[in-house]
Amino acid sequence: MVYELIGYNTDGRYRDDVRHREYTTSKKKAELFEQIPKIQFTDSGHGIVFAAHEHRGPRGSIRRMDYVRKQLEILRGRPA
Repeated sequence: MVYELIGYNTDGRYRDDVRHREYTTSKKKAELFEQIPKIQFTDSGHGIVFAAHEHRGPRGSIRRMDYVRKQLEILRGRPA
């Protein structure tokens, strides 16, 4: 099974505003990814939220955020 890990802007004006996208076959990584804290924008009240779901079909372009890497290290109990 393949999981798509995606971080997206909650502002509805930007329909496809994907800030982070990657794929994994690790269920544990997908579960940890969903625990990443939301990035809150103070000026608009919107933010970037993180979600994982099963993926089938063609893959979208990979985009990575350093924030995600650091948060996953923290969640795994490793220093960031």
